[in-house]
This record gives sequence, C-alpha cells and structure tokens, in this order.
Amino acid sequence: MATRAGDADTICAVSTPPGEGGISIIRISGLKAHPILEKIFRPRGRKPRKRSYGRLRLGHIVDPADAREVDEVLAVLMAAPATYTREDIAEIHSHGGFAAQKAVMDLVMRQGARLAEPGEFTRRAFLNGRIDLVQAESVLDLIRSETDEELRYALTCLKGGLSAKMGLFRETLKQALVAVEATIDFPDEDLRIDLSGPFASLRKAKKGIDGLVSSYYEGKGLKQGFEVLILGRTNVGKSSLLNALALRERAIVTALPGTTRDLIEETLYLKGAKVRLIDTAGIRTPENVVEEEGIRRVRDKAAEADLIIWVLDGSAPYSDDDQRVLEDIRPYNKIVVANKCDLTQHLEYKLLVSQGISDILHISAQKGIGLDHLRSSLFSALAGKERKNSLLITTLRHRDILMKVSANITAAIDGLEAGAPPEILAFELQEALHHLGEITGETCPEEILDTIFSQFCIGK
Repeated sequence: MATRAGDADTICAVSTPPGEGGISIIRISGLKAHPILEKIFRPRGRKPRKRSYGRLRLGHIVDPADAREVDEVLAVLMAAPATYTREDIAEIHSHGGFAAQKAVMDLVMRQGARLAEPGEFTRRAFLNGRIDLVQAESVLDLIRSETDEELRYALTCLKGGLSAKMGLFRETLKQALVAVEATIDFPDEDLRIDLSGPFASLRKAKKGIDGLVSSYYEGKGLKQGFEVLILGRTNVGKSSLLNALALRERAIVTALPGTTRDLIEETLYLKGAKVRLIDTAGIRTPENVVEEEGIRRVRDKAAEADLIIWVLDGSAPYSDDDQRVLEDIRPYNKIVVANKCDLTQHLEYKLLVSQGISDILHISAQKGIGLDHLRSSLFSALAGKERKNSLLITTLRHRDILMKVSANITAAIDGLEAGAPPEILAFELQEALHHLGEITGETCPEEILDTIFSQFCIGK
C-alpha cells in the first residue's frame, strides 16, 4: 500500500473525548515523538540514564522557552515497532481541563508535531502493516458499539477472524489462477493440467462467500439495529405503546386522532439486540396535505422495515381504516397487537381469523399489561433464532464486494464447463482477487480509504 505525502510527519492529538475530565491523554506518533517528549517533560526525581520505555513516569510538562511548568503529568515512551502505529509513540496523561490540554498540545506542536487528521493513527497502523483494512474498520465498530453483541463481534474482527476467512478465499483463488495460467504459459507443451481439483475448491469457496453475503441481514441488525414500525389507524394507542416500551414519554399522547404527524424514533435494547422503534402517523383517509404526506411516508417506510407492529384497538369494532392498513402491510413481516385489553372488548376477532390473522397479542399500553410478552415476541421475530454463522457481514461495502467476487467465480466456473479459453477464466479469477483485496485493503482505492478513516475521531 502506497504512503501519502505527510505520512512521515510526527502527528499528535488528544485521544480522550473532548470536555472536562479527570485525565486527558495526548498521543504523539512518529520519528520525533521521543525527542519532543524529552524536550518538554521533566520527570520527578532522578532522571534515568537512558530512555525508559513502557513505563509511566510522574513529572511536569515544561515550556523549554522559559522553563515554566505547564502541568503535572504522567508520561510514557513506547518504541517501534511494538506500538499501535508501529512507529515511536509518546503519551502524556495530563489533567483533563481545556486549558491543560491546550497548553500541552501547543507545546507539542511548537516542537515539530502536527495535529493528526481523523483516523490517522489507525491509518498508520494499517499502512505500516500492523492491521488490515477489515481490522481497521473493526476499531471504529469497537468504539461505536452499543450492545454486548456488537462489542464481541467487533473484537472478533479486530483479532482477525474475518480477515483469516478472506485469506482462505484468497488462497483458493490464487491456486485456481496458477493452475489456469499454467495452461496459458505452456500452450504447445503436452501437459495435461487437471483443473477439476482447484475448481472444486473454488466452488466450495463460492458457497462460503455466498453464505457471508446472505448473513448481511443478521449483521446489519447486529450493527445498525432492527427497524420496527408501530403502525395502525389513528387513535389506537401507537404513541402510548412507544412510550411504554421506551419507559419514558417520547411521543405526545392525546385523545385527539392524528396527533402524530411525523416519524418518531426510539432505540431499545432487547436481550442485547438493538431495536429502532418508530412511531408513525395513523393511516386513514387524509383530511389535508400534511396528513397525506405523513401517510405516504409511513407506507414507504413499511416496505423497508424489518418488522411491523400492527396495533388494533381491542375496545372498538374493526373498521374500514383497519382494513386499509392490513391491505398495505399484508406482504410484510408483522406482529399483530390488540391494545386496550383493560377495556371492554368489541374487536371482531373472528373477522381477523377469516383473513389469516390468528396470532394476536393482547396488551394495554396504558396499564403495562402484556408488554413483557410483546418484548419477547419482538426479540424472537428479529434476533431470537440461533445464529447461522459465526462470522457475519455487517457493512454494505463488504457485502457488495463479496457479491462481485461471487459473480467472478461463477463466471469462471461456467466458463470452464463451457470450454471457454483459459485467458477468460484467468481474467475472471484476477478480477475476483482484485475485488477481494478491496476488503482487506491490498487493492482498495485511496478515496475509499479516505472515506473510511474520515469517520474516526481525531485521536484514533
């Protein structure tokens, strides 16, 4: 992987979150990291005769210009290549106030370091070969993890689980390509090169790749959360249900129909699964352009949702508006809920059964009745099944690339069976290798790297 202009600079950044805190960690990486620290750090007690690596020392940051003490800190030197970036690193653990951070950073930059770009420390770890691009992306996932499951899976990828799988696919592709290219290099030789073995392995690899592609739905749910729409006609208690599940007043609730005009979102955590719960405008014959737009958005969102909670009013008869809702959502994955079970029931359940709706949960959003059962049903419908794959694809970028790899392999296999020239087979296999390299970083374009690392914070 080629380096960029500026990669040889010594960089620095505050690696802890901005704001007031007990400790602020200032990180310096590059050839000047250790000389800079030695210029501005005065250890307490006797100064060691030689550099003390990997050991935190108490002392003061001192301005070399006038010997003024800036802050009392802990400082540590770390020697390449056994560091995060595989470069020399120095860290200063200062007090966490804005003034202390700024004073120390100003001194570090005056001694020759520049402020790091977002993700530049991790980018250097990638460029210097300590981690590949999959592992670099998992660092960001680790930082952004909101559930135990997200954290565990990000750590699995950081340790190289998914990278190792990509390595196996790469080796299978290389072996098949070597066998094909041998038939190209020696066309006039009486060589009988059997491609059945390498291509049998290629078929097996394609099956594994397709399995990872199909895991994207599960991986997307793990990383981004499952999207669940609360949907129904007006005044059935959708907003009350959102508030009850969220355990706080997130949506405005009144007795007036049509109170909710826009989509209101709340994130829940069910047994470690992230659920993005969305309260929607009630579906009915619109009375004005505002209602018409709100209902259009609801219908568009229903087609994208992972699950719909269809809310009916158990205390009222089944209406034409209820039927319109059913017609809109009939093809989609849904849980049917009869709300207001604490009131006298007037809903015609036989009418629902005649339309194929037999599994109905009875709840009261106001009284909290049946909500635990609903939460369990939500989890079972979304994430309760046993995980099919120990490895998942959690990003659209990885899924789309693996789909290209699978298509190249399919073309190579079909070409072999159809007697296509070996040059065609070799081209497809080379393309597959190139695409696979975009995942791990060997062939990833610079603009994609820029996009990935720009999502990081400056200190990472």
